[in-house]
Amino acid sequence: MPEPTWRNAIIALLLMSLLVPLIIGSGFFFPYVVPRNIFFRVVVELGIAALVFAVCFSQKTIDLRGEPIFWALLAFVAACFLSAIFSPAPMHSLFGDFERMGGAWAWLHLLLFFVLLRTLRDEDWPLLLNVVVAVGLYVSVSAIVEHWRYVITGGIVAPSSATLGNAGLAAAYLLLAIGAGLYLTVTSTRWRLLYAGATLVYLPALVYAENRSSLIGLLLAAILGGIIYSSLAAKSRFRLVVPSIAVLCCVALGAGVTAARQFPDSAFARHVPLVVQRLTLTNPRENGDNRAMQWRAAVHGFQDRPFFGYGPENHYLVWSAHFDPDIYSLDTDIYDRTHNQYLEVLATGGLVGIAAFISIWIAIGVTLTRAYRGGRLSAASLAVLVGIQIAYAFYLALWFFDLNSTMLWIMIAALIASRATVGSIVLEPTTPEPAIPRAKPALAMAVLTFVVGALVWEGWVPLRADRALARLDSASGSIASSLEPFEVLAQSRAHETAHTPIIMAQYVVSLRPRLADFERDPQQRALVDSVVTQSLATFDKEIRRDPLNDRLYTHEAGVLMFAADFYRSQSYRKQAIDVLHKAIDLSPHRIEQWLALANVYLEDKDYERAIVVLNDAVKSDPMLGEPRYELASAYQGAGKSDSALVMLQSSLRHGYVGSPELYLAMGKRLEFSGRNGSAAKLYSDYLEAKYTEAVWDRTEAIDRPIPSADLAVAAHLPLLYVRSRESDLAIKSAAALSAFDPARGPIVDRFVSDLGARRRKNWVARASLLPCNTVRASRLQDSAAVDACVVFRRKL
Repeated sequence: MPEPTWRNAIIALLLMSLLVPLIIGSGFFFPYVVPRNIFFRVVVELGIAALVFAVCFSQKTIDLRGEPIFWALLAFVAACFLSAIFSPAPMHSLFGDFERMGGAWAWLHLLLFFVLLRTLRDEDWPLLLNVVVAVGLYVSVSAIVEHWRYVITGGIVAPSSATLGNAGLAAAYLLLAIGAGLYLTVTSTRWRLLYAGATLVYLPALVYAENRSSLIGLLLAAILGGIIYSSLAAKSRFRLVVPSIAVLCCVALGAGVTAARQFPDSAFARHVPLVVQRLTLTNPRENGDNRAMQWRAAVHGFQDRPFFGYGPENHYLVWSAHFDPDIYSLDTDIYDRTHNQYLEVLATGGLVGIAAFISIWIAIGVTLTRAYRGGRLSAASLAVLVGIQIAYAFYLALWFFDLNSTMLWIMIAALIASRATVGSIVLEPTTPEPAIPRAKPALAMAVLTFVVGALVWEGWVPLRADRALARLDSASGSIASSLEPFEVLAQSRAHETAHTPIIMAQYVVSLRPRLADFERDPQQRALVDSVVTQSLATFDKEIRRDPLNDRLYTHEAGVLMFAADFYRSQSYRKQAIDVLHKAIDLSPHRIEQWLALANVYLEDKDYERAIVVLNDAVKSDPMLGEPRYELASAYQGAGKSDSALVMLQSSLRHGYVGSPELYLAMGKRLEFSGRNGSAAKLYSDYLEAKYTEAVWDRTEAIDRPIPSADLAVAAHLPLLYVRSRESDLAIKSAAALSAFDPARGPIVDRFVSDLGARRRKNWVARASLLPCNTVRASRLQDSAAVDACVVFRRKL
């Protein structure tokens, strides 16, 4: 066993930190993020404590004067803290949230991680790099097994995420692990073939992750690294091999993408790797790309606050302020990352942040040059280290920092720094040790106090809050069982609180169907009262910390509306209206707050105000169908049927299909007024918008559950066309019943045959193609058909 010295303790802690990608906790909110970050921070804090004690109780000194990468990282950490101070949400910028665990606090630990790595001697580095290779092999094998499990089971082949929970983040980790493996390959003589074989295992895992940016980055790295090697190793027989292979791979990839794009239905296009298929579908000139929307928002955010930005981790504020409603047709409307690290730093750190960030890359380049000129790097190792920096830099143009890959990037940066100087940053004394000054033990005690405080307040406290949040997020028992996590979260001093009030609000709103039960049970009512009170208090505290977050106001309005019904208080209802107006002011193009405000008025049957709000919502996003549907509901309640019909049809044209009840109510009203053709058109548009044109094709069955209301419409629609004397449309629309229920094929055939023989009178008086009048409803074999007969039982 090695001697238990401070250096061995730091090496052991560093080896533990490299196991971060394998840590998956159960019972955590964001289990792939929180336990890993807390574990990494605890390890780093313990390592720094060991280093400080070693220096304070000896004559050892730390020399960082020749460390440009350290000073660049320190400048970036300082810029993060400075941006956080001037941020509209400073605490979020300092500590992030449970989904990312980032912020200035995370970068401080990465800086300290770099310092610990620089205490290593040259003979220590192979051990750490071997652990990286071993962990990378485990992640790669997991990704490969995951891919082939999808293939064997015959399901949808999803991107492999291995142990990282996200395929894009797994690709970044594998990309940097490839760099570590290649470095060992070119620097080791005895185990070169073994390292090369391990690196080859990473490649299929990277392909199965289906991440385009990492794959292209790797090819660029191979080309540029090969060029560097061929330029510097002029006498080597292999100097043209690497760039030639890289160029051939790029040509093959380009040819494959071109062929798959030109012949999308060919067998070749169907059998190429899925990452190539994704590249085939990539169109950089496409305006509707969700990443492009985030990039434009980031540029506008930089224009808002050019010097210090919005603060780290605050892209969600940039996105709210410059929300693009086109996102609703593509993806989720919630984004906390720009998916371009450079633009994100520009928007959240301003000019100060981007200058410090660029200085890191410059410092890495300067250190690499110094290491090569000093003879500490060969041409091959220089090519590998430069190449991996290029690959990761390209990856960050489409993605963002994550602990799993960023810690490897920092580790490779420390490896580069170790090649530029001889030995570690810890200098041993060259003279007999005199008495230790009193200031050093005092400094050690101060550091120990700080570390203990960090372990408690930034380790245990957020860990406990995160587990309470996970229990509340999956709460399924009684309210009494959910009260404990509520109290933990309400009293917690954890800083990662962005999700806390939102999860509380979701739980409170889920209690709405049980309001009547609470009225009869005083004990339950007292528990609900406590839940509501703590939720509102948490929202109040979080909004003071994050006053520009429109989503906080929207979710708070849900709790206030629950409180208005629970306490039967108009005061809470007025507060809900006020906070929704605040949310609209902060992000006028996000539709959720408009709809929530309209629903407040609709619940009060204040249709005129609801109409005003929804008209404004339609103007804020003319291409969205949902506000048009809600506006139709408001018009219906106000008795403006014609306007309601126009809005319903407009919502369907914009691709939104709401609850069938409104379409049925409107259709019945049209039928009562003798407008059978208009009713038929509404029903037809409804079915086609919901099930596509396949609903009119009898050869295709709709492979999903069919609600009884839709079955009723499909059985009723052909008869409306019969009354309107539109036989062709009646025959066409009858196919919907066969598509919904192939067992109804005989009755559809008889209907089509009768219309072809001009025997319309057999069907004019009926309300449904289903045998509702001749066969008792109880004898129908399926409940959906029974309910469908009830919908149009009356003669209209």
